[in-house]
Amino acid sequence: MKKPNTPNVVCYGEILWDCFPDREVLGGAPFNVAFRLHRLGAEVQLISAVGNDARGHETYFALEELGLDTTCIYPHKELATGYVNVELDQAGAATYTIGQPVAWDHIPAPEILVDNPILVFGSLALREAFNLSQLHKLVERCDTVVFDINLRPPHYQMNQLIPLMEKASCIKLNEDELPLVLKELDITADALEQQLHLLAAETQTETLCVTLGENGAVVLHRGEFYSQKGFPAQVVDTVGSGDAFLAAFIYGFYLLQEGPQAALKRGCALGSLVAATAGATAEIPMTELEARLKN
Repeated sequence: MKKPNTPNVVCYGEILWDCFPDREVLGGAPFNVAFRLHRLGAEVQLISAVGNDARGHETYFALEELGLDTTCIYPHKELATGYVNVELDQAGAATYTIGQPVAWDHIPAPEILVDNPILVFGSLALREAFNLSQLHKLVERCDTVVFDINLRPPHYQMNQLIPLMEKASCIKLNEDELPLVLKELDITADALEQQLHLLAAETQTETLCVTLGENGAVVLHRGEFYSQKGFPAQVVDTVGSGDAFLAAFIYGFYLLQEGPQAALKRGCALGSLVAATAGATAEIPMTELEARLKN
């Protein structure tokens, strides 16, 4: 596999523990994206916060075991480490109950940042004013900004997200989140492609990604529409599959510079492999990913 030839990636936002009925697993969309990017070969900096508690201490240990830098995982003296209670239905689809307030509601932007990194962030970490203000500072320091829309009611205010969408180079959202964004912006169109053209024009966004579950994903880049069918998978659970898609898309599109269609295929391939495993951070052999990309 080719190696990245562009600047580092910085992921800002929540790191937390996904609490399943039978286990606890480190998670959070920004962490999941950072983990997958690291496994793909990117240099990644995760910016988050944990509490001074058992889960916080375990977080540092787990990150170090995974080979991720903990320099910008800030300790919070009062707030607990983040957690989410996860329930799975018979199809493996996840629903979440998210703890609040927790340490990742207060993540300071680092004073020193690598030169012009690719910035990746999600909407969940913006539920509190402090993080929102810090994120705006980070956005101004980065030329390439990837906004991962994660609408978890009631943990967002759409009117706060639109200005950040307008500053993003790339916006990723799923098929359930797209109608909510379109409604907020009073965009009406029947066809998905036309919806994305109108959304891109409204937000002045260069690249839009929409994941469609088992049906794959689509991308609108500079007015050109691309689609990729889903890869077959025996779904165990969907936790982290969208994050894996985004990580692989970023790696292919921005780091390998392989073009929208190839990056879209890479994202769908890795997302399907993760959906066939338990949890968001199961090890996926790169040989399995490469085999799917050759099909």
